[in-house]
Amino acid sequence: MVCREADLAEPLAFRIVRVGSQEIVVLRDETGSLRAFHNTCRHRGSELCQESEGRLKARLLTCPYHAWSYSLRGDLVRVPSKSLPEGFDKADYPLYRVALSLWRGFVFINLAEDPDGSAEASFDSASGDLSNWPLETLLSGHRLSKVMNCNWKIFWENFNECLHCPGVHKDLSRLVPIYGRGLMARHDDPEWAHHADNDAPEFSGGLRAGAETWSRDGRVHGPVFAGLTGAERAAGQTYATSLPSMFIVGHVDYVRTVRLSALGSEQTELTAEWLFAPDALAQTDIDNIVAFGTQVLEEDAAICEINQKGLHSICHKGGVLMPEEYDLRRFHEWVQGRHATFKATSAGSAR
Repeated sequence: MVCREADLAEPLAFRIVRVGSQEIVVLRDETGSLRAFHNTCRHRGSELCQESEGRLKARLLTCPYHAWSYSLRGDLVRVPSKSLPEGFDKADYPLYRVALSLWRGFVFINLAEDPDGSAEASFDSASGDLSNWPLETLLSGHRLSKVMNCNWKIFWENFNECLHCPGVHKDLSRLVPIYGRGLMARHDDPEWAHHADNDAPEFSGGLRAGAETWSRDGRVHGPVFAGLTGAERAAGQTYATSLPSMFIVGHVDYVRTVRLSALGSEQTELTAEWLFAPDALAQTDIDNIVAFGTQVLEEDAAICEINQKGLHSICHKGGVLMPEEYDLRRFHEWVQGRHATFKATSAGSAR
């Protein structure tokens, strides 16, 4: 996930996104279509756009080095050289296109040469159902950007377990009592059958008694989404995950998104947004909501950086997973599967 459609609402709007070492320009062309290209000129590889976001001054992307110009569809339309090599055809030198897919107001890209599936298909099959949240129409009320000094996989490992919650997230553990037991769900407890009929939140999940959402005091601070079921309201949070770039959380009065972008082997950029219904923005105590979510993210970032530092040990070759870390194991299997696919594809290309 790279942005919201609303971030590129007007024709000629653009922004640059990084995926590892790759810079991608995502733009809305003059017809209103969204497109994505590598931020690289086909002449000798110069960077095309230097600003991180804005609005293009013309319906062209022009290289600052030798002034090759491209339409917003990516076609090479102008080469200022007075003579051209024999057989040169501008049609053979379009911008390097990047696959782009939309999902409910979010923009996704895929750097594979022949990408499979769509943005919707990239979501974890175990993700919660967010169909009752009006994602397409929500507006951003606050954005947080932070560079964490840790590998992106370390953050996802932390996301996929709650053994750390009692010690790292004390306020969150009070809001979600099952987290205070180091568990994420009822069946994580080896003795869950003894409490199968106990609907107290420390056994069943959900928020503490009297709490309604993630905020400083656990209370809603603006209008509640009208279309939610009783179970969705009672849960207090519904997660959906699209590896490796984002997760989204539906609360009763807002939606929170967290996007992750690897900047290097030990740096990851985290961008969080709090989304609200348009008519709720002016009626909501956004600061109360954002303060709590920011605290949790800062706590996660700090402990992930500690984890990264410890991994510098020349003695540490691998760890051991506890039964409660089953989702972490599933994440490891996802990474290994993607790595194996990449190796097989690379070997096939080499042949």
